[in-house]
Amino acid sequence: MENNYINDVISSYQFDYRYAAWGEINEDILQDENTPPEVLDMLYEDNKTNPRILRALAAHPRASKGLLKILSTDLNDAVRWGVADNLATSPEVLEMLATDAVDIIRYRAAQNPRTPISILQRLSNDGNKLLRIAVASNIRTPLEILMKLSGDTDDEVRLAVAKNPKASPEILGQLSDDPNENVRAEVAQNPDTTGETLLRLSKDRDTGVRERVADNINTPVAALKDLLDDPEASVREGVGENRNTPLEDLAILSGDMKQSIRSGVARNKHVSQEILENLSGDNDGYVRKAVARNEKASENLLTRLARDDDWRVCENVAINPKAPEKVLELLSENSDVYLRKAVAGNMSTPTRVLMRLADDENWMVRENVARNVNAPLEALMKLGDDSDWRVAKLVVSNPNITVEALAKLSNHENFRIRYKARVALLIKESLIA
Repeated sequence: MENNYINDVISSYQFDYRYAAWGEINEDILQDENTPPEVLDMLYEDNKTNPRILRALAAHPRASKGLLKILSTDLNDAVRWGVADNLATSPEVLEMLATDAVDIIRYRAAQNPRTPISILQRLSNDGNKLLRIAVASNIRTPLEILMKLSGDTDDEVRLAVAKNPKASPEILGQLSDDPNENVRAEVAQNPDTTGETLLRLSKDRDTGVRERVADNINTPVAALKDLLDDPEASVREGVGENRNTPLEDLAILSGDMKQSIRSGVARNKHVSQEILENLSGDNDGYVRKAVARNEKASENLLTRLARDDDWRVCENVAINPKAPEKVLELLSENSDVYLRKAVAGNMSTPTRVLMRLADDENWMVRENVARNVNAPLEALMKLGDDSDWRVAKLVVSNPNITVEALAKLSNHENFRIRYKARVALLIKESLIA
C-alpha cells in the first residue's frame, strides 16, 4: 500500500493527544498494545517527569529497545520493575536489572524469559529464596536447573518448579512425593503429569490434591473410579466434569444429592444426551444453567430451557453457540437486558438480529454487538457513531471492519476514534504488506 499510516498516527498524537487528560492518554495510547513505538517515544519526551506514564511506558509491549534501556535506569522502582517484566526488554538490559539493588526488580528480571540462561544459572544458587523462586518459575530455565531446584529446602521454590509448564514428567514424579501438600497439589493439576503419578496421587490424604487429580484432563479412568466415592463433594464434582469419566459413572453422579456434583456432570463435554435430558428437569437452577451452557445439549433441549422460569438458565442458552437461530431471535426480544446482551455476544446470532441489537437502548447490548466477530459491517459503522465511547472504541478492533471503513473512521469527529482507526489501519497495512 502506498499510504504509510504511521504519519497519520503521529499527527493524531501531536495535534489531538498532546494536551489530553491523563485518563484519555491512559486508555487510548498506553493501554492499546498496538500503539506504535514512535508514539510511545514522543509520549516519553512529553512526560519525562510523570511517574504514572513512565511506569506504563516501561510495561508497554511495543516500547522500543532504546526507550526501555533509558527507563531501566529510572530512579523510580516501579518504572524499573515494568522494564524487568517487559518481554520486549533486551537480554543485556535484563542482565543489568538482575543486579539491581531492589529485590523485587531482580526477582522480576529472573522471571523474564528473555533473561540470559547464564544469569538464571547464577541466580539459582542465590541465598535469597525470592530469586530462586523466580528462576524456578521461568519457562526458559533449563531442565537441569529445575531438577536441582526441585530438591530445594524451601517449600515455595519447589512449588514454583511444580507450577512451571516446562517441568518434565520425571521432575513432577519426584515432586509427587513432596512433604508439602501444596506442591503435590500443583503436580496433580499439571497436564504433563503421567497417568501413573496421578493414579498414586488419587489416594493422597489431602483433599486439595485429590480435587486436582479429579480435574486433570490426563487422569486415567482407574484413578477416576477410585475417586467416584470420595467423601469430599468437591472431589466428586471434578470427577463429574472430567472428560475421561465413563458414561456409566456420570449417570451415577448425576443422581448425587449435592447440587455441585450434578452441575459438574451437566458441564461435562462428553456427557450423553440422555443424562442431559434428565438433568434439564433438575429442581436446582444451577444444574439447569449448566445444561443450558453445554454445547452437547440438543436443539430441542435448548429450545425448552430458553423458556425456563430462571433467567440465569435462559441467559446461558443465549450464550450457547449451539442455540438455534429461532431461540436466539426470541431471546433477543426479551425485556431482560442481560439476555439481550448475551444474544448480542453469541457468534451464532443471525445477522438480522445483530443489526437490530445495534440499535438497542442499553449500551451493554450494543457493546457486545461491536465485539461480535460476526457483526455485519453496516452495524459496525453505525456503532462507530455511538454516543457511548465504550461502544464506539470497540468497532475499530472488530475483525470484520474493512480498510475502507477504517479510512472513513480515521476522519471521525471524535479524536479518540480517529486515533484508534489510524492505528488499526497501520496494523492492517503491515499485515497486508
